[in-house]
Formats: sequence, structure tokens, C-alpha cells
Amino acid sequence: KILYEVKFMKITENAVVTLEFKVYDNDTNELLEDTKEVGPFFYIHGIGAFVPKVEETLEGKERGFKTVMTLTPEEGYGEYDEDLIMEMSKEDFADFDDIYEGMEFVADMEDDETGEESEQEFVITSIEDDVVTTDGNHPFAGRNLRFEVEVTGVREASEVELEHGHPHFEGFED
Repeated sequence: KILYEVKFMKITENAVVTLEFKVYDNDTNELLEDTKEVGPFFYIHGIGAFVPKVEETLEGKERGFKTVMTLTPEEGYGEYDEDLIMEMSKEDFADFDDIYEGMEFVADMEDDETGEESEQEFVITSIEDDVVTTDGNHPFAGRNLRFEVEVTGVREASEVELEHGHPHFEGFED
């Protein structure tokens, strides 16, 4: 005899989704990222905040759903783009207290064709004398990936979260 049925919220647009996942390079089987080491991943579904193919797979699912999916570079983080490797001068980083290999930063980029500006994340890959080499590719760009995903939470996003474009947590308001 069933006393009551527990209903879980389904993943739909504007839901805050909590995931545990492992990402592997599908060709080498190298573990690239594991949320068990860095903490769960949270995103607002349907606003372009996460890999579209993963979001598409999770649409309509609920807490407890597990899956394994493989993604080509096009479905994941794109092909590796040599044009996103840039040599800069140390003077370009005068506003920073310290710079080091592995440091991430955001730069304003202008599209040569449209003139539109957008933000691009970069990482410093080497510093030699006055030359700072940076890479704007996602670390997983150009790789065939395997995501092992488990949905550990689904809730509605608040108005403030939707306004800001990311989930908030107690004590975190930016």
C-alpha cells in the first residue's frame, strides 16, 4: 500500500540545477574534472550557462537522474583556436599586483567583423622576460569528452538569480 508519492521538480527553463559530474577526455580516458574534488556544480537551466548538449539531455529530468554522454568538440567547448593564443607585454598587466602562470583573467574583446565587444576569459600560459603568453581557449577545447553526470538537486530560481544570471547561495549576493 502506497501512503504518498514524492514528486520531484523536473528540470525546465529557469530551474537551478545541482550536478555532480566527472569529465574525461574520451580519447585518452584522462580525468579532466571531478566535482567530488571541487564541490557540486550549479547552473540556471535554459539561459545558456552550461554546455548546450548537456542541458538538452537533462531537460525534463529530475533529481537522481544519472547518465553518461559523449561530446565532440563542437558539442562541448569548441575546436582549439590558435587565434586565441596571444603574446602580451608585462606592461599590459600593470593594474595587477602579481601575475603568474595559470592566472586567469577576463579581457574585453572586439569582434573584427561586427565591432561588438564581449568578455573573453584567458589564462597566462607562460611569462618570459617581458612577454606574457595567454590562451583564451577553454581548457577542454578541441577534445572529445565524456560526461558522467548525476542530478543531485532541482529548484526554482529566484527573481534575483534570474536577473544576475547565476545561482545564489546564503551569504553570496553578487
